[in-house]
Amino acid sequence: MIKPYKIKLEAEMKEVLVISGDEFPKERGTSETKLGNFVADVSLEVANGLYKPLNNDPIDFCLLNFGGLRTSLPKGEITRGKIFELMPFENELVVVTITKFNYYGLTNYLYLSRGQPISGRSLHLKPGTLENAQKDDFLKEAFNPNPTEQVKILTSDYLANGGDKMNFFLNPIKIESVGIKLRDAIIQYCKEQHKKGNQLIGRIDGRITFEK
Repeated sequence: MIKPYKIKLEAEMKEVLVISGDEFPKERGTSETKLGNFVADVSLEVANGLYKPLNNDPIDFCLLNFGGLRTSLPKGEITRGKIFELMPFENELVVVTITKFNYYGLTNYLYLSRGQPISGRSLHLKPGTLENAQKDDFLKEAFNPNPTEQVKILTSDYLANGGDKMNFFLNPIKIESVGIKLRDAIIQYCKEQHKKGNQLIGRIDGRITFEK
């Protein structure tokens, strides 16, 4: 009785979604990686495609975590099963709207953790002191008596609930579901690129740097 479903599932997992021109190794201990940049960029592109038509403002920024990426992606054929290995969790993409002050907490977290996968903004991170933050043009609004500016951050529901010690997401202004799992966003992107005849190409572009 189970065998037909097993055969069908195995066939689905062997489906080639796209061809990769690069290897995307799973790495830690570095501020950015080809794999982290790829997943963050894909998440932001797919999420904005779903979110922007229903809202006045686009998503500002994407933040994920290296710990959520469970395997490397090889050069050559990328199967559906490989994406399930990369992202085995049922994590949903969500948009968390936070204040500029909580965004200061986010940048301080990135400084202390020495980087996580991001997309949508390049960051030059400084030691997390109020003095440094108050000098940052983007963060000045956070320290006004009644800060009004908000930042829309794309992330997973796990991280939005404070996972991986991302406590700056707690007590947000609001959380909105994008309506797609992170894994499904990657699968959708890969299939679209394959249909266009494009291969996956990794990149390291200096999106996170640190003040020495």
